[in-house]
Amino acid sequence: MGGHCLLSYVTIPYKKIQIRAQGNAPPKIIHAPILKISLFYKNYERFDFDCVVDSGADFCVFPANLGELAGLDVFGGKDVATYGIGGKEILYFHDVKVEAIIKDEPWIFECHAGFSTKLNTKGIGFLGRDGFFDLFQEIAFNQKTKMFRLKEF
Repeated sequence: MGGHCLLSYVTIPYKKIQIRAQGNAPPKIIHAPILKISLFYKNYERFDFDCVVDSGADFCVFPANLGELAGLDVFGGKDVATYGIGGKEILYFHDVKVEAIIKDEPWIFECHAGFSTKLNTKGIGFLGRDGFFDLFQEIAFNQKTKMFRLKEF
């Protein structure tokens, strides 16, 4: 872990996001545990995007086009076939530096992340168990209050 702002734990409100519905149904608004992050690889222009803190994700996964904006040769990474809710997919893994904004403060960590072409149109990433959850003693979700908590070791 790099520089960070957490003391022992921090509670963060869920954010509203719009998700596409099936067929002709209108988009749906949901609340989700989301952090704004930036990727660092080369000294390219900074850009932020949202990531869902996702206990169902094995890895951290980011949109391939955002990896390219950070200066990565995305398709030059180690390719791994994965199977998830979206079906079979090839992820391209790279070691990257990630900055998460937690309570308006930067929190920087190193991450071995997969890059997905399927996420390009969504513009959202996922912070998973390997690469994010393992940096904390506890990550807790409270659906009733629409809050999540990060607790350091």
